[in-house]
Amino acid sequence: MTTRRARALPAILLAALARLLAGADAPPASAVFVLDNGLQVLLQEKRGMPLTGIALAIDLGAKDEREGASGYAHLLEHMLLFGDGAEAGSEERLSALRARGVEQNAHTDHDLMTFEVSCPGAESAWALEQVRQAVFFPRFLSPRLEAEKLVIAEELRQRRDDPAGLGRLLVMERLFAGHAYGRSVFGEGDAVAAATVGSLQAFCRPHLAPDRCALAVIGDFALADIEAEVRRRWGSLERGETAAAELPEAGRLERGVEDEVELDVDGCHLFMGWRAPAFNDPQRLPFSLLAHLLGGGLNPLLNGILRGGRPLVDSVHMNYYPFRAGGVALLHMTLERRNVRAAKGEVVSFLGRLGSFLFSPQDAPPRLRPGMLDYLGSAKNQMEYGNASFRESALNLSVASARFLLLNRNPVSGSFLESVGNVSSADLRRAAGRFLSGKKWVAVLVTPLPQATATAGEEARP
Repeated sequence: MTTRRARALPAILLAALARLLAGADAPPASAVFVLDNGLQVLLQEKRGMPLTGIALAIDLGAKDEREGASGYAHLLEHMLLFGDGAEAGSEERLSALRARGVEQNAHTDHDLMTFEVSCPGAESAWALEQVRQAVFFPRFLSPRLEAEKLVIAEELRQRRDDPAGLGRLLVMERLFAGHAYGRSVFGEGDAVAAATVGSLQAFCRPHLAPDRCALAVIGDFALADIEAEVRRRWGSLERGETAAAELPEAGRLERGVEDEVELDVDGCHLFMGWRAPAFNDPQRLPFSLLAHLLGGGLNPLLNGILRGGRPLVDSVHMNYYPFRAGGVALLHMTLERRNVRAAKGEVVSFLGRLGSFLFSPQDAPPRLRPGMLDYLGSAKNQMEYGNASFRESALNLSVASARFLLLNRNPVSGSFLESVGNVSSADLRRAAGRFLSGKKWVAVLVTPLPQATATAGEEARP
């Protein structure tokens, strides 16, 4: 059953819980509440799960960085994950985690920082306390800080040498120029290198507060025991002193941008990006289906357009990233240099026709329906399959739930799959018309470095 507390629950929490429990034959024991210090909590007892998933999402990301602090959020993530805690040094803490079969990881993006833990059910309470200690009672020591700076410097080098990572970074910079989303999550090497213990502490102090966090714990544990643990230990944390600043919505792209960079790669990579729905935009779900139809699955529509006749590309894939204050649709193509102009033209031309595209046989007169492909139905089926696979992991569910609690601002009625089932072809056409058809876009071409000139020996050869 779902337990209700005396304190009135925000609609956002109830909506998240409804979404989480969607599709279950019998809703498992769960609790959703807000502590007096502002921490949002979702607990779900799912017996039979091989592992418990614990996720803590923090309203802290690259969007919160200011001049001179580029990359601090990512650096802070490293220090919290691998640094020293209040009760144990780094190596001692990590050894204890390994000894108990606990796996931990963390991620930082433009909006949020997320800490993720998988552990045996019997270790749920212990692992939960380790997360609390690591995030809210860290010790920043100079030797560890210098070591993590070197790790991040290497990550930056690898990122710049990876065409997919570099392409996304450059598209984001140009697509969101002047906005916080135009910053790199990995930051600038000089700013990270110059970071001190004092400057990092000053950066994190306003942000590491329970009222800026959401905690989700899902797995094989006794709900009453974990709830008591959360209320006792996490409830003792003090509320933050300053409220989080509102992030302004990203405005529309006023003009298209094209750029070209050289990299040590074998072939060309063409990236095209468009502004897309924000996380709370009503068209987020239709656009998710649309992006999947265009550049995902086994045979995306753009694959047929770009490879069906004269092959213009070797591969094509589209991703959609919804953020709190905006979103991006990113198309990645691998191709030969001579086909770049034609490929861009075909993409823009096809997207311009999406406003009248027949995504389902139901869009056509009955006499034309036999033999028509049901693109919309296929995408819904693939999303249902993906959702079923996703729900088999307690960690997947806990991470998605914690992030949803912090990002979502809309009431949700019915289950996720019911919402998917209600999307129509008309919804896809509206989303395409608003964000893709005839809209401004950013294109970044990553090309191989020029070939080396002939050696002196070859030049001297008669």
